[in-house]
Amino acid sequence: MSLFQVQGLVKRFGGLLATDHVDLSVAHGEIHALIGPNGAGKTTLVHQISGLLAPDAGRVLLDGDDITALPMHRRVAKGLSRCFQVTRIFPAQTVRDNLLLAVQAHSGSSFRFLQPRSQAHGLYEAADRLAERVGLQGCMDGIAGALPHGAQRTLDVALALACAPKLLLLDEPMAGMGPEESQQMVQLIDSLRQDMAVLLIEHDMEAVFRLADRISVLVYGRVLTAGTPHEIRSNAEVQAVYLGTETLEATP
Repeated sequence: MSLFQVQGLVKRFGGLLATDHVDLSVAHGEIHALIGPNGAGKTTLVHQISGLLAPDAGRVLLDGDDITALPMHRRVAKGLSRCFQVTRIFPAQTVRDNLLLAVQAHSGSSFRFLQPRSQAHGLYEAADRLAERVGLQGCMDGIAGALPHGAQRTLDVALALACAPKLLLLDEPMAGMGPEESQQMVQLIDSLRQDMAVLLIEHDMEAVFRLADRISVLVYGRVLTAGTPHEIRSNAEVQAVYLGTETLEATP
């Protein structure tokens, strides 16, 4: 049984059919990439998955539970966490404070900031483990907004990981990154499959082919096809509508 399923998801905006009876599934431990040209409906689909938009028809299932009607915060509690296209951190706070806030929110601890450290030892330990998990342990006292772009995106992922998700939605995590930062993010995402499934929306096709176990191609709100990277790379219809021969020949 799949960990996550979208069944017949439909979203209309007036006369525009933004998602057209979309079916999608993600297995336990799988990195599943969702690709498609601009305007294909990827963001609208992810908004429905995360609870930001309500679908007009269809169902969203996580670990066997129907979460279609649940608001975003209850989906997070069920095990679905999301990183947006635009980094969402607390830029004026330190990396440590960002992580502490995320850990507190997940643990249900009281948001009392004047309590002695000895009373919140477990929260600090969890924040330290999270920083080490994503490679930010060396900048815990740095101001989040002063970090390089790649490190800010990494912190954003860490905040999502604080919720201990079963499924992590990553919306263009490599956007705006240079080659070295992108390589670091690829390594981080690849390591996540040990603990969770990942639904990856990304335009960097080299990263997609390196990371994805399966790929779904969205065109005009419909899933054109889904398959392994090799199947997608060699699909003539996908080449024609989106990828192009030169992109397909990139090294996975």
